[in-house]
Amino acid sequence: MVIRRATAIKEKLGFLIYGKQGTWKSSLCLEFAKMKREDGKPFRVLYIDAEAGSIDSYLDKLTEQGIDSRNIFIASTQSLTEVRDLIKTVSANEEIYYFDDEDNEEKTALDADGNIFIADAIVVDGLSLLYTARQQGIIEFSKKRANVRAKKKEIIGEEKLVAVEGAGLEQKDYQTLKFNGQAFILDLLASGKHFAVTCREEDVKENVKDKEGNIKTVATGEKRPQGFKDVAYNVKTVLHMLQDEESGDVIALVEGKDRTTICKQNEILENPTLLTWQPVIDRNKNKKDVTTTNAFNKSVDVEVENIKNDLISDDTEDTTVTEVSTDEIKSKISSTLKSLTSTKKAKAKSLIEKAELPVRYNTIDNIDTLNKYLSIIESVI
Repeated sequence: MVIRRATAIKEKLGFLIYGKQGTWKSSLCLEFAKMKREDGKPFRVLYIDAEAGSIDSYLDKLTEQGIDSRNIFIASTQSLTEVRDLIKTVSANEEIYYFDDEDNEEKTALDADGNIFIADAIVVDGLSLLYTARQQGIIEFSKKRANVRAKKKEIIGEEKLVAVEGAGLEQKDYQTLKFNGQAFILDLLASGKHFAVTCREEDVKENVKDKEGNIKTVATGEKRPQGFKDVAYNVKTVLHMLQDEESGDVIALVEGKDRTTICKQNEILENPTLLTWQPVIDRNKNKKDVTTTNAFNKSVDVEVENIKNDLISDDTEDTTVTEVSTDEIKSKISSTLKSLTSTKKAKAKSLIEKAELPVRYNTIDNIDTLNKYLSIIESVI
């Protein structure tokens, strides 16, 4: 825990910019290069590109507008781990290195003035791809987890192949992904840099019953950022990039509250530009620069230790915690299924498939997943 006196401090910009393809998310982020620091010098921008060359076509236009591209460095990766490591390096104002194609050697990054490159703003372009890569990494780990379980149960042949290759995300894995997304945003907030993150949009969906009573997943018509959940809650400004249906022009909707107070809640911006937020930088003059730290992991460690101590305390008080085994839950699932009519079994199977659970409950080893399975079949009794 860190406590400080309530004094006026320098404010940092923090954007989440999302929308469908072709709504100028990347080029909007590049406008950081047009902004001025408090001393009047241009921003130095570290652009982390997960979209594989998403801004290359815009760099010439920036140069034509008088922007010195030596104040921009581009890092390409689809690894969330590599992105977080780079953010931490930049946060500490440490030197970064790049490969010079002309001299065929690695060099220290220098800005347009010939000084060590110290980023004023960080852009992470393509959070959706970082999410997909992280998700796939967890799925691959889940396959290894399934393989270990199969060996333990002495499952072989085709049954083992199905168990391993069919392994997907378990309930706890979704929590891990959410934790990863929160930790990533907190890294940016603690970096002491201005930042912008882009991602694609996706449909908001909900489950509804049709006339026959079957559960169907349908789109509500609303959109949301694709990828890590709840990242929008931690940024200063959320911009939803849209295309005007009549003119075809790209506009931006300021979703919710703009914490910088530059824009009104749910304001529509025609010809959106990051330069709209230049006054935030200008009013930082003579304010104290305070950099926080991302103590998220440390806070988790504190909570783990506290829970451990509570459990130890409970043990000394002879408090008995009754745990239900996976075999007991499977036995209850089996008896419940036997009590169902053919129609209800078919309905339960449909609900299980819609919940993306394995139809064969005997292949499930996660207690939470088994409980969810049991809850579904009990709902049709």
